[in-house]
Amino acid sequence: MSETALNTIGFVAMIVALFAKKHKFSEPVAYHYLSQYGGTELLVNHYGYLHTQDYDQVVDDVADYCQRNGGSLQ
Repeated sequence: MSETALNTIGFVAMIVALFAKKHKFSEPVAYHYLSQYGGTELLVNHYGYLHTQDYDQVVDDVADYCQRNGGSLQ
């Protein structure tokens, strides 16, 4: 596996963990939510840019993206 692929996987895992913590989800539930509403695809497709940004902002941005795609956060 390439270094970029491994870095992308690590980045997505970290954002899922931060998203879970912020929204008080378990990590599996957070991953399912992000996958269902396109968040993980967004993270993978735009890794080159997103991994250079503030991770708290990335968590907020991916949450907004998922909500625009039908997701609901209480």
